[in-house]
Formats: sequence, structure tokens, C-alpha cells
Amino acid sequence: MKVKKQSNKSTAHAVLANAFAPQALDFRGHHQTVGDQWAQVYGVHNFPPRVKAAWLARAANQPGVTMVMHMMPSDPTALVLSLSRRISLTAGSLQNGGNALLQQRAESELKSSQELMKKIDQQQQPVFKTGVFFLVTAPDDADGTRRAKRLKAKLGAAGMRPRNLSFRQEEGLLACGPWGIFPEVIRGGTPFQFPCETVAAAFPFSAGGINHRKGITLGSDSDGGIVLVDRWDLQPGSPTVEAGVTNRNWTILAASGAGKTWTTMLTILREYAQGAVVIIIDPEREYRALCRRLGGTWINTVGGRMVVNPFQAAPAPVEADEDTDEDEGYTAMAQHIQRVRTFFNLYLPQLTDIQRAFLRRGIMAVYRKKEIDIDTDPATVASDGWPTIKDLHAYCVTEGEKDQVGAETWATLAALLEDAADGIDSRIWSGGSQPATDKIDFLVLDIHDLQEAEESVQKAQYFNVLGYAWDILRRDRSERVMLVVDEAWMLIDPKTPQALSFLKKMAKRIRKYSGSLNVVTQNAIDFTAPEVAREGEPVLANSSTKFLLRQESKDLPAVTALFNLSEEEQNKLSSARQGEGLLISGNSRAWVTVDTFPHERVLIKGQ
Repeated sequence: MKVKKQSNKSTAHAVLANAFAPQALDFRGHHQTVGDQWAQVYGVHNFPPRVKAAWLARAANQPGVTMVMHMMPSDPTALVLSLSRRISLTAGSLQNGGNALLQQRAESELKSSQELMKKIDQQQQPVFKTGVFFLVTAPDDADGTRRAKRLKAKLGAAGMRPRNLSFRQEEGLLACGPWGIFPEVIRGGTPFQFPCETVAAAFPFSAGGINHRKGITLGSDSDGGIVLVDRWDLQPGSPTVEAGVTNRNWTILAASGAGKTWTTMLTILREYAQGAVVIIIDPEREYRALCRRLGGTWINTVGGRMVVNPFQAAPAPVEADEDTDEDEGYTAMAQHIQRVRTFFNLYLPQLTDIQRAFLRRGIMAVYRKKEIDIDTDPATVASDGWPTIKDLHAYCVTEGEKDQVGAETWATLAALLEDAADGIDSRIWSGGSQPATDKIDFLVLDIHDLQEAEESVQKAQYFNVLGYAWDILRRDRSERVMLVVDEAWMLIDPKTPQALSFLKKMAKRIRKYSGSLNVVTQNAIDFTAPEVAREGEPVLANSSTKFLLRQESKDLPAVTALFNLSEEEQNKLSSARQGEGLLISGNSRAWVTVDTFPHERVLIKGQ
């Protein structure tokens, strides 16, 4: 007896079918079983007369819920005739009067019909007969029932009425599958005509997530998809640029305890692993352990062995093109002297205009004593050839003895500078040597020891260290440098807006140095207060990527105004758990849960 062999092609098809098909399908009156999953299909049978953008997004973005829309083009001529008859009948019933509730409904129906007629006749919009179906799946009946109730509540709140496809679950499953089948038997239950703009607005990129196809993973979105963000590739046509990202800057805003520092550390680790140079200004000594585990360089800039001398200028960076923010002829030394003036405005905010004028004269005098003027190339000056605050103090003392007219002013300046020259603050600016940062790829500039210092000292040194970090970043355009400015609110001083202005200009200019400015702070209202909003708001808002974690109630209005948050986004941010937040990257938004890998936890926590 001969046995007919099954062809290899048929065998392959069977294997493929078995791989994709569920183990069993069991259709009941009101639900079905697909493999080991409980499932139920609903069709939407009533819609509100008017809808907003993303009117189906809230219902669709739920665990265990799959939404499918079927659109069939309608004959515009037949539809216009039908609408004309409907408008005439409705207008006639309104003229006859009657029940107030029925009259109100008739008015709403008449207005909707007239608007649809206008869209078809005047705007030439295509119209579709539309069916909307939801497939609810769950591991068991109890969980499925809860999910179905939640779906019906979401749809009901939006003015839609879903109905279980009783004894039509098999056809419902066909309608909800990815094969594009719209069974004839359930078409009659969806006789709704929608213009194309309503269909397009139903679900505009609400579940697309954020994926730049390369970069670092930040976590997972609300649909369980991976959030992949690339801040560096700004070449035309790149996925990053196509997503609306125009610069490499990040803003991380969060209330205390919301996971702000942890998230920042994760982004640092992941960018560093991909070759980025990292510079961190650390006011809370939160990054020292991570720095040491990675073999980086940690510098105590407050009384340590190395001092960031505010008078020392960095060599001018080589400009790669003619598109520069500097005025022609405005030298590197001239720019740095402006920075020195801002430093002293922060350190001595109580000075009068006359006293500031005398101080500026003293600053220029101590530079000239070291044979430095505005035309000097900083690269030609030895590291020990720069003046210090001690030199400025000595000059004020000497001038006070010589200048009889200005003796009182010089004596006042000398007294105010004494702490910085020989007193409690002298180790911050007048001792040790300037840090050597050549060939450093992970640098932490620690200012933690300023916590008990006067506010003016804190602001002045923060600004001084920020300027120093900026000089390091500009040295090599070929390097990807990630500059993290933590607790950036410390720079804010309404009396000295130049400090915040310096940060704003950094945010604009850092792009041409292949850098990424990362502003990390707690309270948005610090930056949006009326007296500093002009300089402060752009620092937060101009970053192409913003990650908003849990927000305090006092900050939420400011954050809402800055980033145009929806009501749902506000509610989520006010009650977000640690490590959860809204990621805004270019034109995309996603609710993200930050994920941490075991080896990263070891590096961050040491365990």
C-alpha cells in the first residue's frame, strides 16, 4: 500500500498556523475564550454630537483593551439628499413645538446635521460610515468584568454608549482582528456617518510612544513599550529631528522624593556608557559615590585642595563657523571680565552703584598689575599668573590710603572683601590651585560644603563653578558633553538677573559645541515668578526634552502654563508614584515609568 506524503510546503503552512493560532476558541452568548484568555467584544452605538481631539484615546489606552475602527466611504450624493430630508423634518418638528426636552434634542440634531452638510457640500470632506469596536481581554472572568466596567465608564463619561455584541462574539472577534474584516451582520449596528476630520481626530498618535530608534532607554510607556530617546543626532532627516527635537537640552522637574536624582543618574550612566563626557554641578553631594565607582574625578570646589579662581579666564574656543553669538571684536578676556562682574554682584548684592563702579575699577587694576588687559589671550597666561580676590582686597586697602576723595568707598569695599581674602570664605577663592581637567570624561564639581554659608556666597560660587564647567565644555567641539546643572534654582536672584541670563544663553549656545544642558530642579515657580520670568521661563521651556515627575500643588499651575498640560496630565502628575512622569520630547508625549537594571542599581546605590 502506498502512502501519500504531505508536501513540505503544506507542512510549513501547518507549523506556521499552529504557531500563531490560539489553542482553542470558545464562543458563548456574551463572551468568548481565546486560548487561555477571557474576552468580550463591545460595539459603540451612540456618540456625542461634538467631540474633542483624541476623543477615543482615554478609552483605548487601558490595560487589556484593544480598539478597532472600521471606515467605509459613503456616497456623498445620497448622504446629502438624506441629510436634506432629515433637516426639513427636524425643522418642521421644531416649528410645531411640544415637549421642552424633545425640542432641545431636536435643536441639537438640527445643528449637527447642518454642520455635517456644510462639511460635505462646502468643504468637500469625505464621509465614512464608521464602526468602533473594543476587545476586552483578561486572564479570568472576574478581572475581565472589572476591565469591561472600567471601559464602559470611560466611554459613558465621553458621551458614548457601548453595547455587548450578544450572540455576535465570533463576528466581533473578526472585526477586532488585524485582518481588516468588517462582517456584514454587524454593520447595521453602526450606522454613524463621520466626516474625515472627526475620524482623524479620534486617536491622533495617542499610543505611538517615543522611539527615536537609537539612543538610551528611559523606561516603558503606559502601553508597555520601550521609550528610546536620542538627544544627539540633529542631522536633517534623522528620527530625532523628525520627532520635533531641535536641541539636545533636557529639563527634569520634580517635587522632592519623586525620583528626580535617581532619574538623572540613570540618564547620566546610560549616556556615559555610550561615550558622552559628563560634567555635574553637585550641590547636595549626591553624585560623589557614583563618580568614584566609575573612576571619575570628584572635586570639592569649596575649600578643597583645588580652587576655581573667578579671575582666571579660559582660552577662547575655536569657532567652527561664522554663526556666533559674540560681537565682532569682543575678546575672550572682555567676556570673562563681564562674568567676574556678575560674580561680585552675586557675592556683594548690597553694593550701591557708586561702590560697584569703584569695584569695577579695582578689578581692571588688578588685571593690569598682572599685565593682563581685554586684548590678552588667556592661553598666554600661566596658571599662577592670574589675580585673586586677595589681590583685589589688597588693592582696595592701598587705594583707601592713597585716594582721599574715595577713601571711604575703598575702605568699605576692603571691609566687604575681607572674608573672601583672609577670612571665612578665603579657602573658597584664594587658596590652592586651579583644577586640572585635561582628559577627564566624568567630572563632579561639588559645592555641598556651602550649605551652611550665606546665600550670597552660595549663589556666587554656584555661578563661578557653572562658568568654569562652561569653559570645559567649549574646549572640544568633537566631544559629546552632558552638563548637568542640579538644583538650578540656586542661581536665581531677582537683583542679579545676569546669572540666570548666563544660564539661558548657555542653553541657546550649547548646541554648537555638541553639548547637552540638563537643568534639574524642584520648583517651577522659582523660574516663573514675575521678577525673573523673562530669563527663567526659557531655561525650562526651551529644552526639546522635558521630563516632569510628580509635582506639588503650588507648582502645578506654573508647569501647566509652561508645557500646556491637559487636565488628565495634571491629575497624573499630582499623584504620580516615584519614578513615574510625563516625557515631552519634541512633538511627542508619553507617560513613562523609569526602569532600572540590576547593574545600574549597584553603581548608583553600591548594593
